[in-house]
Amino acid sequence: MSRQEIRKIIGVILVLLLFAASLTPPVNRFLCLPDSARLVVGEQMKVSLPLPDAIKNGLKLSVGDPLQSSQPAVVIESEEEGYQLKAMKPGRVDITLKLWGLIPLKSIRVESLPPYRLLPGGHSIGIMLQSQGIMVVGFAPITGSKGQKYYPARDAGIEIGDRIMEVNGQPVKTELELAEIIDRQGRKGLAASFLVNREERLINIDVKTTYCQETQRYRVGLYVRDGVAGVGTLTAWDPETYRFAALGHVIVDTDTRQVIKMREGRIVSASIRAIQPGRPGKPGEKIGVFDREGGISGKITSNSQYGVFGVTDGKLENNLYSSPLPVAYAHQVKKGKAHILTVINDCRIECFDIMIEKVYPYRRNGKGMALRVTDERLLTAAGGIVQGMSGSPIIQDGRIVGAITHVFLNNPEKGYGILMDTLLEEMNNQQVFPRQIAR
Repeated sequence: MSRQEIRKIIGVILVLLLFAASLTPPVNRFLCLPDSARLVVGEQMKVSLPLPDAIKNGLKLSVGDPLQSSQPAVVIESEEEGYQLKAMKPGRVDITLKLWGLIPLKSIRVESLPPYRLLPGGHSIGIMLQSQGIMVVGFAPITGSKGQKYYPARDAGIEIGDRIMEVNGQPVKTELELAEIIDRQGRKGLAASFLVNREERLINIDVKTTYCQETQRYRVGLYVRDGVAGVGTLTAWDPETYRFAALGHVIVDTDTRQVIKMREGRIVSASIRAIQPGRPGKPGEKIGVFDREGGISGKITSNSQYGVFGVTDGKLENNLYSSPLPVAYAHQVKKGKAHILTVINDCRIECFDIMIEKVYPYRRNGKGMALRVTDERLLTAAGGIVQGMSGSPIIQDGRIVGAITHVFLNNPEKGYGILMDTLLEEMNNQQVFPRQIAR
């Protein structure tokens, strides 16, 4: 028999052994693992391979480049029935299962994540945003001397959703400034030259000023808004940097449904005076008042799709937690019992039971968890989840796992929550938590 024939026979045997090994349940389970996994530093992951020694001795699990001299982010420890992966430091590595150290069967990219500890929120806060420019939210008729209705701004081409940046070359920040400039132009018999931002395009529009008999002022026939204000809930606070996350979703204008392009923003304490309970088809809401003399004040630096972020002016305290809690990543969140922190009366944070019914670890739309309120006190007081509860932190197994973001319109007992994992990434993007990835 020639060497070439021997090689062919050996090749066939190798293929058959490889195929047979892949059919065994333990190896098949490993081959079906996802292509990526996440561990927090100090966390372990078991890879079971309960195989006969003849097969197991031919399999080897290795980390990245075997010639790498520095300690990898993840180490492998051999056990009787497989391997144990342990995250040692922040970083990313490739874990590969090979047959006889030569033939790769499966590769998993494992990310080792830095641990974080934050003080859980639950505080009721007033949120105030001033927009970049003044938002056009509607058209207001101007009544003439004979009862005629005029819409000069609409007729000139201004549209709902436009943001007025300047009038006659002068930047405008408030509704009052805009009204005064228009009235002055009208008394001079001049039109007003608007610079508007429309879908990030700057457009110049000249609008005729028209005298209004009802207000005895010159107007252009617009309903405008220079900002928004409302009540929400603070999610978490970093005692080292004073940074906070709140709300869990972006703030939009109630009329145009457009995202508020923020010029500046503030948070202050808010006191809950009453709750309008929710019912199917009609969401409830917290009714609160801003308390500028309360214990919370801070600057908002970002209004993103995942909530509002910023920095507080001073320290925060939580009447239920005196020290920070670990933050959970998506892979650590599970179905089962949990609780939320929120305020339903005055300023006192309370704890209420919920059930996490589903976890969607790869969703990045603020709906990473489906949850249901099970606490009878909260169901009696509010009917479940209500407006103003957005941002209420979710605690499970002693970790902050996320925050409430949405309520089901047809069932206020149920809603969605955003994963804290997503909030952490957004905080990193805001340079709140410097990323610690070893490469």
